Amino acid sequence: MVVTAEQFRKLNLLAGTARSLEQKELTTEDSAIFNRDFDLLVADLSKLVDPELGGDLGAEKEFYLAACQVAKGYFNDKPFGGLKAATGQYGMRFIIPQDMRDTSGGGTTKQSYSWFLTKSTGAATTVFDLFGTSGSPILAETAAEEKTVIAFHRLLSYKPDPQLIMLQFTINDYPYAPYSVEPFCKVMKDEKLFKIIPMLGRVILHPGGKLYVKAWIDRLHSGQTIFSVAYTLDLEIAPFGLIFGEQAYLNISDNIV
Repeated sequence: MVVTAEQFRKLNLLAGTARSLEQKELTTEDSAIFNRDFDLLVADLSKLVDPELGGDLGAEKEFYLAACQVAKGYFNDKPFGGLKAATGQYGMRFIIPQDMRDTSGGGTTKQSYSWFLTKSTGAATTVFDLFGTSGSPILAETAAEEKTVIAFHRLLSYKPDPQLIMLQFTINDYPYAPYSVEPFCKVMKDEKLFKIIPMLGRVILHPGGKLYVKAWIDRLHSGQTIFSVAYTLDLEIAPFGLIFGEQAYLNISDNIV
């Protein structure tokens, strides 16, 4: 069954100026493959990494099913191959740094190669661009037979103290209000060497969809004393979610180096 407009509203999507998304109903075989492979990702995360992280992904199954249907709509009704997509199919996997590119349409694209970033603020500010910029946002791929749909519901910091105090998402040219993440970043949990960072809503980037994210940080400065020099810190923050792509994109060739 196709996810209805009312169901999409309940998913609390961050879609910006995109008012509608293409989608196609999954076949019985598509659905069986999605259930098998999504449940495998949840089980592996829960058993091999962290039960809390696996449970958080599992609770978002309806959202990723909707993203899978959106991908099928944009990928010319191709059959879904899950984690093992073959020629003529589309599939899914976890988002990797190389998926966060600021050029779309095929050919050589700019991309990241690691979630590890060294960021600097200006001399008298606490803000910097975390993913993309206003002039060079992150884009989902639009090239024929290599299109992608990017879907995520959290940010994941691989460092236990990312020093974030606030985030702002701009999706498809619409800037959402900044929101505070400070308690989620600063309060420690026993034996947790990562942080799950919440978002205002869930993101589905259709082919050609774009985003950039600004971050405000705690400069670990002395209270009310104003700062006057630039501040540099190391981050390792990733979107926690899935990319759906046509097989030629997922096949790694020249797309992901």
